[in-house]
Amino acid sequence: MSLPLAASPTPLLRVDGLRISFLDGDAVRGVSFALSAGDVLALVGESGAGKSLTARALLGMVPREAVVKGRVLLHGEPVTPADLGRRLAWIPQEAMSALSPVHRVEDQLAFAVRSVARVKRSAALDVARRALAEVGLGPEPAGAYPHTLSGGMRQRAVIAMALVNEPALVVADEPTTALDPERQEQVLTLLRERCAAAGTALLLVSHDLAAVRRHADRVAVMYAGRITELGLTERVLGRPVAPYTRGLLASLPEAGLPHRSRLPVFTDAPHTPGAVAGTRCVFAPRCPGADELCRQREPVLRVVDGRSVTCHHPFFEETE
Repeated sequence: MSLPLAASPTPLLRVDGLRISFLDGDAVRGVSFALSAGDVLALVGESGAGKSLTARALLGMVPREAVVKGRVLLHGEPVTPADLGRRLAWIPQEAMSALSPVHRVEDQLAFAVRSVARVKRSAALDVARRALAEVGLGPEPAGAYPHTLSGGMRQRAVIAMALVNEPALVVADEPTTALDPERQEQVLTLLRERCAAAGTALLLVSHDLAAVRRHADRVAVMYAGRITELGLTERVLGRPVAPYTRGLLASLPEAGLPHRSRLPVFTDAPHTPGAVAGTRCVFAPRCPGADELCRQREPVLRVVDGRSVTCHHPFFEETE
């Protein structure tokens, strides 16, 4: 049975069996997924689940000591370092880490244009200014230094820089972390709309499940370096079948809760890469439904209720 990895049978990006290892163990363990043009896939999960490391591996941005196995294919061809800035673009958590403090914003975008196309500086500046205007930055902020702009303006500038060369894929790692809720929504809406208009696939790493629900077409829930549930956002977040996904959603505060109400929490501590065992379900020590099968055999990814699930006992009956 084929897994619902992508919305199209001919995906733009395919990740097969991605594994990232360090001296203390495997941090990413056999991750597979795919994206089609214009698709928005969100990676969610606890800190340390392997989301950012997976995203960085697509761009060749993993630490030197990491051992990477598996395949990352873009348009059916292996991704290379030369693809970054051309076919692939990166939006980091903090905009200032992607912007030079000593160059004007428009000059930085023009440099990005000239790194790909052999055009005169004046022509590159025209392209840069149009790209900045499309994200709501007019002549004044475009000609300013990054430190003089607000956090929201800097993030818009980074989005413009990511899209200026019309990449096939944009990887955004918590792109609204430093912004207030209103600015977060504005930036995510802008990013989604600009990618949709260009037919660019978007991989979004996020802790914000409410934002993911509004902006992602599909969601992959990660735990201990594996995908525990993957499918359409409305299904995964609306009718979760993996115990980890259900627990993750149950831990979110909701409006109308009584004062000082205690939220459900997982027992035991989160995994560490060195503690991951390949002979059992790694979530078993924290799962209220774990049995002997879970403690003796690691589950494999399979299709349940129209989504991919890594669990021996998904709660399929309860969702019907």
